[in-house]
Amino acid sequence: MKSLISLSLILFNCLSFWFSPLAMAEAKSLADYPNQVTRDGELVVLPDKGTVYVATDFQAQWSNFSRWLTQTRLVERIEAGEDVYGLILGDAVDHKPGDPIFEPYGDVKIVDQIMQLQQQLGEERLIYLRGNHEFASADAYAMLKKAGMNADNRRDMIAELYETIHGPYFKQFNFLERMTDEHYNYLINLPTVAIGKNGFVGVHAGTSRSAKNLADLVRPNKKVLDELLWGRPSIVLRSGYTPAHTAEFLKKIGGRVLAVGHTPIGSLPKKTVSDGVARLGKHQLVFSTGYGAAPGVRSYLAIDLSKRYNAVTDLKYGAEIQPLRP
Repeated sequence: MKSLISLSLILFNCLSFWFSPLAMAEAKSLADYPNQVTRDGELVVLPDKGTVYVATDFQAQWSNFSRWLTQTRLVERIEAGEDVYGLILGDAVDHKPGDPIFEPYGDVKIVDQIMQLQQQLGEERLIYLRGNHEFASADAYAMLKKAGMNADNRRDMIAELYETIHGPYFKQFNFLERMTDEHYNYLINLPTVAIGKNGFVGVHAGTSRSAKNLADLVRPNKKVLDELLWGRPSIVLRSGYTPAHTAEFLKKIGGRVLAVGHTPIGSLPKKTVSDGVARLGKHQLVFSTGYGAAPGVRSYLAIDLSKRYNAVTDLKYGAEIQPLRP
């Protein structure tokens, strides 16, 4: 038990052990990238044509993930040669404690299906960004493996970890109970940010005040990564970001509107919520396709990559904002 207490302290204070900041790439603008889906480090650049269907925060809810695929007809349309894409803004894994929707092994099914569809359709057609849950569950899994976890002692080691002082924290990242080495190797290589040439930006949590240009998203340092994956608005978290920070961030990277998940709609002021989503200032929209949607509705976005959206008020219900279960 003592060794696991020490391990939990290491995990709690060093969640990004596997991430080694790389040399900064040369600063680029969106215009420098080819007009096709291009991955550059942690950044994915989308072209100026086609439609991207954006979802987030399934949190092991297989039924809602499956519904999103069915309602958008994403697979069938890609196979038919239509110019469409899927984009998931992270947090597909981990059952949220207290979530009334509990689907055993839902996250395993989601990740396995994404991996299979990427092989079938191409990674450029179904893009999966990391969220804080992908990041932290993979970290916890790797540290337990380093401490000697194997198939025989896995259940006992995880149970002991949950009994440590930081147990309630690690129970949030319970995909480590079901994760395989293949899942781990896949999750640690996910990109972090997607940006369209039309200025649409998708990331899991929010604005980075530390990023100074697009190159800082290609090889994000720990501070930038933490902000992108864990940040919350200042109206929820005192040290969080403001609409002014979002506008400044977008200006630095060539973006126009920012779509995120992560922050439950119910934690935001009611006056910001309409059409089932929350709008923070002129440039940011918060939504969920799974966990955390109430008192809004589970929604996904249909973004026309050929259209310039200058403000989130340009994203209209029934057009860009689609209810998952109309």
